Amino acid sequence: MDVKIKKSCPNCSQFYQLKSLTAEQHGNIPLFLSCGHSMCENCVKNIVKFAEPIQCKVCHKDTEVSTADLSLLVENKIPLCQLFPVNFHMLGELTLEKIQEQAENEENRDKNFYIDVKSILENITKSEGMCMECHSPTSKMCQQCGIIVCNNCFTKSHKNFIIFKNHILTNIEAIQDEVVCPTHIGKSLDYYCKTCEKPACMDCLMVGGEKSCKNHDVVSSQDVNQELMAEIQKLTPEVNEKLKRFTKTAVDIGNIMTNLDNNPSSEISRLSNEVEQNYSILLANVQKLKDDIIHKLEIIKTKKIKSLIDSKNEIFENIKKAKQTIDRINSLQENKLGQVNLSSILDQAKEIINEPWYLRYDSSDDLLKIKVNTELFDSLQNFMSLVEPEGLPTYELLTTDQLKEKQIEVPPPPQSVVYPPELVKDVRQVKKKVEKEKDKTSDKTGMLIKSAPKYHKSSKSGSCTSLNSITSDSSHNSSFTHTQKKSNNYNKTNYNNNIQSGPFMQPCQMKPLQPGDQDIVYITHIVDPHNFFVQRACHQSLVEELLREFRNASTMPKPVLNHVTEGKIYLVYIKADNLWQRCRILSVDRKDPNKPIVQVFCFDFGSIENVSIDKLRLIPSFRLQNPPPLAINCSLESIQPITGSWTSDDALLIQNIIDKSVNPHSSAVRIIRNSKQAVLTARAGAVSGRVACELSTFEHGVSVAHALVFHGRARLTTDAQYPKILGIKDKPMIFESNNTFHPNSKEEVVITHVVSPDKFFVRKGHLENVYEKLCNDLIQEYNINDNKGMIYLPEKDLVCAVSVEGGGWERARVLELPGRARVRVQLVDTGRVTLVHWTAMRRLPDKRCTLRALATECHLAGVTPLNQKWSEGSVLVLRALEGRTLTAHVEAGRGRAGGSVGVTLYDEQDPDDVVCVNKLMILRKYAVSFGINMFNTESEVEELVRTNKPTLQQPKPTAVKEKKLQILKRNTPHFDEPDNDKDLEAKNKGPYRVEVKILNYQSPSRFYVALISQQKVFAELYEKIQTYFTKKHTQPKDDWKVGDRCCTICNQSQTWRRAAILEIDGGTAKVFYSDFAVVEIVDLSSLREIPTELKSCGDAAIECHLSGVIPAVGAEWPSLTKEYLKELLDAYPRIFMTKNGVFKDKSIPVELWVYHTTQGGALEPNVSEWRCLNKKIIEQGLGIPDKTQELSTNASEGTNEETISFLNLTGSLEDWLQIEPMPFRPLKAESDKASGTDSSTPTELDSNKDYSQDSNTIFISDWLPAEPLPNEEFYGVPTNVDHDGIIYLHDVAQEETLDLIRKALDVRFKHPDPKAKFVKWTVGEPCIALYYLDNKFYRGRVLEVNEAAATCLIHYIDYGNEEICPFVNIRKSIALYQIPIQAHRCVLGRIRPVAKHWDRQTLDYIHKSIVEKQCSIEVLGEPIDGVAPINLKYDKLCINEHLVDFEMAEFTDGTKAKVQKFIPSAKSNKIMNMSFGTSDSGPDYIVEHDDETPDSPASFDMEQFANKNWNDIVDEEAKTFDGRFVSYPQTDLTEFTCEINIINDTEQLELSIVHDDGTKELYETMFEEIQHDNSLPIDGIFENKACLALFAEDKQWYRALILQYSETKGKVKVKYIDYGNIAIISVADVREIDEEYTKLPPATVAATLHGVKINPDIPKETILDCYSKKFLEQGPFKAIVIDNKTIPEVLLQDEDGKLVYEDFFGNIFIKID
Repeated sequence: MDVKIKKSCPNCSQFYQLKSLTAEQHGNIPLFLSCGHSMCENCVKNIVKFAEPIQCKVCHKDTEVSTADLSLLVENKIPLCQLFPVNFHMLGELTLEKIQEQAENEENRDKNFYIDVKSILENITKSEGMCMECHSPTSKMCQQCGIIVCNNCFTKSHKNFIIFKNHILTNIEAIQDEVVCPTHIGKSLDYYCKTCEKPACMDCLMVGGEKSCKNHDVVSSQDVNQELMAEIQKLTPEVNEKLKRFTKTAVDIGNIMTNLDNNPSSEISRLSNEVEQNYSILLANVQKLKDDIIHKLEIIKTKKIKSLIDSKNEIFENIKKAKQTIDRINSLQENKLGQVNLSSILDQAKEIINEPWYLRYDSSDDLLKIKVNTELFDSLQNFMSLVEPEGLPTYELLTTDQLKEKQIEVPPPPQSVVYPPELVKDVRQVKKKVEKEKDKTSDKTGMLIKSAPKYHKSSKSGSCTSLNSITSDSSHNSSFTHTQKKSNNYNKTNYNNNIQSGPFMQPCQMKPLQPGDQDIVYITHIVDPHNFFVQRACHQSLVEELLREFRNASTMPKPVLNHVTEGKIYLVYIKADNLWQRCRILSVDRKDPNKPIVQVFCFDFGSIENVSIDKLRLIPSFRLQNPPPLAINCSLESIQPITGSWTSDDALLIQNIIDKSVNPHSSAVRIIRNSKQAVLTARAGAVSGRVACELSTFEHGVSVAHALVFHGRARLTTDAQYPKILGIKDKPMIFESNNTFHPNSKEEVVITHVVSPDKFFVRKGHLENVYEKLCNDLIQEYNINDNKGMIYLPEKDLVCAVSVEGGGWERARVLELPGRARVRVQLVDTGRVTLVHWTAMRRLPDKRCTLRALATECHLAGVTPLNQKWSEGSVLVLRALEGRTLTAHVEAGRGRAGGSVGVTLYDEQDPDDVVCVNKLMILRKYAVSFGINMFNTESEVEELVRTNKPTLQQPKPTAVKEKKLQILKRNTPHFDEPDNDKDLEAKNKGPYRVEVKILNYQSPSRFYVALISQQKVFAELYEKIQTYFTKKHTQPKDDWKVGDRCCTICNQSQTWRRAAILEIDGGTAKVFYSDFAVVEIVDLSSLREIPTELKSCGDAAIECHLSGVIPAVGAEWPSLTKEYLKELLDAYPRIFMTKNGVFKDKSIPVELWVYHTTQGGALEPNVSEWRCLNKKIIEQGLGIPDKTQELSTNASEGTNEETISFLNLTGSLEDWLQIEPMPFRPLKAESDKASGTDSSTPTELDSNKDYSQDSNTIFISDWLPAEPLPNEEFYGVPTNVDHDGIIYLHDVAQEETLDLIRKALDVRFKHPDPKAKFVKWTVGEPCIALYYLDNKFYRGRVLEVNEAAATCLIHYIDYGNEEICPFVNIRKSIALYQIPIQAHRCVLGRIRPVAKHWDRQTLDYIHKSIVEKQCSIEVLGEPIDGVAPINLKYDKLCINEHLVDFEMAEFTDGTKAKVQKFIPSAKSNKIMNMSFGTSDSGPDYIVEHDDETPDSPASFDMEQFANKNWNDIVDEEAKTFDGRFVSYPQTDLTEFTCEINIINDTEQLELSIVHDDGTKELYETMFEEIQHDNSLPIDGIFENKACLALFAEDKQWYRALILQYSETKGKVKVKYIDYGNIAIISVADVREIDEEYTKLPPATVAATLHGVKINPDIPKETILDCYSKKFLEQGPFKAIVIDNKTIPEVLLQDEDGKLVYEDFFGNIFIKID
């Protein structure tokens, strides 16, 4: 056992050692300083080499070395020992130790102070035996057979037998003690002696003796086994606990012994070193005294170690016994208790419980110390001595009971068995052993080469890959590779040459960056975008060399505190990076003299650190400027902070863009390890010594400056373009094509997304599984909480993966960047366009881009919407089909409009009832047909009748047979609306071609056509004409005039036809059959007047002429052209036309089209195309283009050119070209008005005359939508807040428009309309409605209809509020429909309600804070479903953040509200005020405090805002913030006498209760007290809140109830509860009510009559008149409460018990059950 104390250097704490007696490798020997203390040779060498004075660490005295001596020492002209003598006494001791060390056995050098607990437990646990088959040692046995067998034999042999196949291999069971008597050999222990508490055999009971149990209390072992087993189980946890405690104590003993032997900082070693340093001054005089003291210390150490060894051995045995006992207890089985000696196990358990386990250090409170008397050099005995405590300190083990006796707290047991730590081997000794083995091996082999050359290998710790990943997989070759290698080779060669040339290196020259240069760099430190540091990739070899050289800098000498000054260069240890770096001292903080703080600048990495002085080391002089500083200070000069200053989040964002390693504890960002490469482009100009540059990521080419702009943190100061990065790979793309849909083919498809019938997306049916697998793969690959692959700067057309609703992921393509860190993308596999936050986007790997886009854009072929815009109902039709398998017929000619595929969709789920979706659009009046499809030519045309019903209303059930495809009703849940109205506009599918039939062809300038779509309608009209004139014999008319309309019998067909008179010649008339385009001469007597019912439709024949083509010569067409066009018209069975150009006289300019099919060859398909006959005439040279037509067309833009003239009729082109005729008034000429008859004459129409009264009625389905918000920032006035938190507001500039609407409606509807109450209303219908508070009309929309009450719920579109309005106050006439809705629908952005929905109190608070007040509005993003997110401020108060501060809302991104606290200083006040400033984005910080949580009421101090303008508002709401207010109790009377003194409404009556004298006196007393009560003004206005209200007529105060409140008018609608009156009064006339006055119930009860309802056909005025005569002042009545609800139902009886209103039944009242 070695108890010698090793000696160490006071400067570096390393042991002194003497390796050999040679001068080259003598080791680390002690040298004397000038003060007489010692320091090791290595420390003295290093400090002298750095030209620093040597400070003694014992007495802190400096040892100066002259400059001359230093130069001689550097030149090796004098030895070191000449300046610093050797401590020969200590050197002799080291020599003696070296001699003794060589004599010792090398095997004893490795000391193990720890018990091998693991081996003990494993050896005891495993019971080994010999395998019965292979005879090899094993710890396994067969559980069923009980034989020992190894794993190999059990698997290959034992289990091969069928009867053994279910056997199980287990560990060999622990061997239990045999149940035999230890006294009488061979006798079983069948009994248990309770007197002796031990088992006994039969001989123990019968034979006498000292151990005999004769005549004792003996029972059978079976009787006590259960008791013994219970006691064993009770002690088992304690045994387990003791086992853990034993192992813990064993490890503690090993730790203490290791510390005593090897730790130079231990108590004994520290004292020993103190002795050495004090005695080095007087070595000769005190040698003997020193030896005595050292000897005593060694005795103390020996005593401690001996006591620890004894404890160690004792613990060793206890661990074995405890483990054995535990194994025996665990192996006990209930059915084998008779075979086990339980008493023996119990004794062992009790013995283990009582074993000592706690290690206590037995020493007095006095610690060992050295007493030094420096004044008594003569008396060496008293110079220094060891102060010893009473009694030598030792270690001993104590039991639990002993701990309790000594009142020592019992520590908790460890959670599990404690194992000793892995022992660290001496690398030098291991290396020696390996070298010896190699030497032995080499001696045996006959190698000719005695020593091979050695090559330098970089250790892992010194590798540059731990710094910048130069050799990692993330690095990429680029166009800089050649330059980089060349620069690296040059710098490295130059650097190595400098090292070899002399002891002091010359600084190497580095080429600076020039404007326009691009270089690969590594970001090393970021302060902000205008101040960050980079390292060039070509300098990484120098960085690697420096880090490798300084990796063991901890052994270098430390600088002296007094010598550390600003500007000096040292090495500093940066704990965050675990690296030694070069640094320059910036400042020294000496406030704490014991531990001064130094601020340093690491000029190779750019960081500024505050470190203690012990983290500094001296740096060799040749490394001060070689290489030059490697960190380049850069700045992104093309951007400026958007808030005026940069924040730490901006630096973190740059760090995230470049790399993913975040240091959240640093104000600046450091990127040291695993950083990715970036590309730096130098720009012209430098600011404050920084390089102006552009920074981009190398992997994806992301511009950092543009990324900061995208995230709303910066703005571009110049039009900076993306820097072009050489060598960067192309961005991945997803192939999008519709070529897989072949013309005239059929495909099974699934609709994935619908924008409109002209734009929807489908996916082929066989691709559904592909899409599902793709989505599952994306879900497995991406996680929203994982930032891997995050896209910090999206670009247009960039493909990516985005997170969608429901937690899934889909492929997408970026469409645009609307701003505010949001991106509009299109999901390429579904077609849906959505707005996502950038955090929901991830980069898509190349393997995910190989699959083409699965969604294809389509449109319904052959149909187009009315008025060039699709309705929402048409969108609903297609959305009802989403997810259903349909059959798509691709139209011929590939019919693509705007890149989409024209298809006809069929729903074939029911084979007996196939639904054509295109045809369904026409049936539902959402579209018209055109082109060759003509879906309206079948029998369904009979259903195509226009009505004035909304387009979304379902047809009657009898109109169409029930189909699988159902149209959603109006009350269907709201669907996602298109992003804007443009999505509902019709797609340009080419010319609007309508199929026609040529009725009469004369020339290209004059021919008549009839619409094929009108044939059935006019056929029915034709039948009606025949029936009418066949059954009714009308008389002829005498005064016919030219131009009159009539009916006459056709001479050729002998049928009645409608006609127009062209000429009258005597008794004959020349007529033009307007439905057949035929002229005929008939008798004047055959003419009959056209009845009114046969004038409902226009004429079937339409006069047309070819547009855009004129005769080449003259005005008349040559016969050749006429015949050519005639042949073409006869050759094609189907003719189509489109209007093109302006009207010419009475003729419509048209283009004639045919669908021409060219037959293909044997292997070629037929080719179909549209051909224009107008162009065909020009191509054949039979006509020339009409240039004047083009000029007239351009000149007529913006005018109403849609009016046509045919004979003497006026109308619109749409009337003629509609598929379904609208029921309209007969078109009349000017002569109609003049004559006052239905006859007409052909006259020229006045183009300046207003024909609006004669034209068709305009049907308005809804008001024009609100125009987009004017600006991103503007001043607006909120007018209402609805239940969903949607705010209705308008721009201040719209006030004039609103005022115009109010004045116009007042003039238009100032007179009452007696018919209004009989009008029927439908949900969604636009209307003009009266607002009850100001009795003015406003534009509105019907939301609900209550036919019984004759009321509607009206939404006032220009203000957003909803009110119930009776029919009598609603008007059908829609005025000012040209003006769009003035109210913009907005929602507070960045916040959401704390609960699922906004609660009433919060909505009321928002309403009172902003409604009718001018606010500052800031739009935060694009509208979603017509609702725009906004940031709203009122008088510098940001409502969004204010609601979060008041805990009424929370931020959507999960951040918490800032907790503001009062700080008295002026500086703090300034900070507090700044913290409430607004920003364009969400809160950048979460300010939390441990002492206050957001739930704490004290977390929001209102006194901070005493100077705010809105303080009064907040104070007013503080008391009513929780929504609680007093109200009146409800009367509990079931029968009472009452009178009716006032009638407010026909639906309910105000019953004034007739009280007795006592109760009446209570009410009168209360009334008198109220008049003298000084109540406070109303504090918070809520519906149904109790209050005191002033009555205007007598100026008295009465109890009242608040019904409604108008903040704009400052008016309150109240009900005087004791009288029933309702009045609208000023807010100033309302006061708070004392709770004392609310105890009496209201004296008037509002009730409804039971069992009756009002007849809706009776006018309200009539009902009120009857009520007045029957009820007012006619009582008293007896009221019987039938149903005591909120508004009770009563029966009113007279004195005879009859119903008072019995005579109202049958006329005013209707009985109900």
